[in-house]
Amino acid sequence: MEIYLIRHGESEGNRTAKLQGCEDFDLTTQGKRQALSLGDFFANVTIDYLYSSDLTRASETAKAVERHQNCEVVHSSEFREINLGPLQGKTREQIYEEFPQVRNKNLLRSGLDGTETDEEITRRCEYLYRLLKSVKNEETAAIVSHGGFLTIFLMYLLAGENWNTLHRPFRINNTGVSKISWNEDRLVIHYINQTHHLKDE
Repeated sequence: MEIYLIRHGESEGNRTAKLQGCEDFDLTTQGKRQALSLGDFFANVTIDYLYSSDLTRASETAKAVERHQNCEVVHSSEFREINLGPLQGKTREQIYEEFPQVRNKNLLRSGLDGTETDEEITRRCEYLYRLLKSVKNEETAAIVSHGGFLTIFLMYLLAGENWNTLHRPFRINNTGVSKISWNEDRLVIHYINQTHHLKDE
């Protein structure tokens, strides 16, 4: 069993330093190049199951991987970025001006009305965990998602429902690849945020 967790390529939201959440943004020209490099990286890896967030920036990245595979992308809203409610589409400066009470908070978990709750995030992590654990020993799966959700999912793998008591130590760059597996029921983290395929940037 091999599992690849992949962040999407650079999006227009990334380029303009906006918190995207569940708002939909296209890939930038650079993001499209990153996606192509990512696809080339996986050309020699046989992926049996390829999943993606249904947001454009992730979907377009996944399609670049799909080009080299014999499986089709399965899209789902379950793999979207954390819903940031009224913070979405704004820069940090705009957010702190409009919502000064969140200045010293983790913006993925601001607690503002309309944002995704810890309980809702936990449910999505559980869903992804069950899905990936169903992959057989001789199979490989990859999922293209988002930086916030993937870093929280890694915390969930380490602490289960208590993920929200941890400091979030992970950072995943655009098209950063993380590889995990399970040896029986023991989690193995092979690497996090590998970006060697972006050697030309």
